[in-house]
Amino acid sequence: MIKEMKLIPVKVGEHPFASAAQRCDFDSIGYVEDEYFMSGTANIYGEDTEQKPFVQIPDVPYTTRLLIRRPKDGAHFSGNIVIEVLNATAMIDIDRMWVNSWKFFTGNGDIYIGITSKGQVVDALLRFNPERYAPINWNNPDKDRIPPEGVRDVPMMFMEQYESGLFWDMLMDLARLLRTEDAMNPVRAYGKAHLFLTGWSQSGGYIARILHSFAYLPEVEKDGPLFDGYLMAGCAASDAPMNAYSSAFRFGQSGIPQGSILGGKEPVMAVNTESENKYAYWYGDFDEPEFKFRTWQIPASSHDTAYNLLEYYEGYQREDLTRIGITNAWEGCEGEPMDCPYEHIFNAAFYHLYNWAVNGVPAPHAPKIKTEMTYDTGTVGGFFGNRVRNVTDAFGNAVGGIRHPAVDCPTGTYTSYSRTKDGGIQEMFGHVMPFSPEKLTALYGSLANYRRLVTESADRTVAQGFVLAAERDELIERIVRTGERRGLR
Repeated sequence: MIKEMKLIPVKVGEHPFASAAQRCDFDSIGYVEDEYFMSGTANIYGEDTEQKPFVQIPDVPYTTRLLIRRPKDGAHFSGNIVIEVLNATAMIDIDRMWVNSWKFFTGNGDIYIGITSKGQVVDALLRFNPERYAPINWNNPDKDRIPPEGVRDVPMMFMEQYESGLFWDMLMDLARLLRTEDAMNPVRAYGKAHLFLTGWSQSGGYIARILHSFAYLPEVEKDGPLFDGYLMAGCAASDAPMNAYSSAFRFGQSGIPQGSILGGKEPVMAVNTESENKYAYWYGDFDEPEFKFRTWQIPASSHDTAYNLLEYYEGYQREDLTRIGITNAWEGCEGEPMDCPYEHIFNAAFYHLYNWAVNGVPAPHAPKIKTEMTYDTGTVGGFFGNRVRNVTDAFGNAVGGIRHPAVDCPTGTYTSYSRTKDGGIQEMFGHVMPFSPEKLTALYGSLANYRRLVTESADRTVAQGFVLAAERDELIERIVRTGERRGLR
């Protein structure tokens, strides 16, 4: 139960952690960013053998935070609210879906709400601004419980002082509130809206948990859907743990491999890079009345890229990370950081999710990246004890998936992981081995001809629905500039 929604004003010389207002120039684009502290009580749940929740500890007090980014002029509101489960894997709040798609959200007039998803980020918030974030409370109400062996020594999964299981009631109560005109609803002035839940990587597991355990409980859906659509990215379909003392992410239920199948009464979309397709082996798409699902896979890509882990954080946001002792550097020792401009595909996914949920127009089907099993122990990634690798073309790039200009007209070999100087593997941040200027000239002749080929590929991708027509020119320019930088003239 939500008891208080408190706006936390920005004082001179400070801003919320992970603020986007300056980075995305909100003054120029007509957006406003607010930070709220949401306080109340939440149940901590266990689960039965069918993944149904039951209350283990009732009415635990909490205070968490929300980042709300909204059109300054309510007349520009699209009618869509996107709630992102902020990713906590790096022990900080990461708004990765915002980073990928903020230009689409703001251009469309969407309201964005990022919600802190785990107590593991509290220490970082306090390092960033101890006075501002002192009220945040994810306290563990019962430290006498014994954590399972599988998570005890993994801080991302378990920290004794915090209880991650508070999140489910936080999220569901927020969703209910946003559909009302209650005085605590921070965006009530914008009127009725469609709600969409999104999350990246670990946060995708939260969406799977909502779908498997909560969204379709009679008491939850009696007044209508919890959310109108779901977009999970960079993940499989395994459930996040029900609480801090649950076992790690689950991959099986009643003989069904959860890493391969998902869907809901409302549209559900999953967008994956090459980094995840080695374990996110999606079974297929579904168009059943009560089980709707699409999976999109992007070749020549990786979980992290030069844009969303390096370029976006230039400027004061880099200073913010330095202040709390966090780095997000690329550690590869070969080639260049992965530079696939896949943000446009994510934007198209949101567009089709909205259209599917609001107008009943199903999202396009997309081909999968072609993979094969191998027993080569040097292969990165695994599935059910075997090794999985992509089938590659003559350039060393993945076959299948959504064909976009960077892979149709490659200027290098794209690999979803990077080898580090110490001989290790950075599995989630890929690299590109650029072709030489001589090879590029032999392949494409001139920059003008390369532009022609990139344009043809972009037009095909737009026609298939995987890139929005409004973003066609920007995509073409990004790809052509890369070709020019690598030596095409």
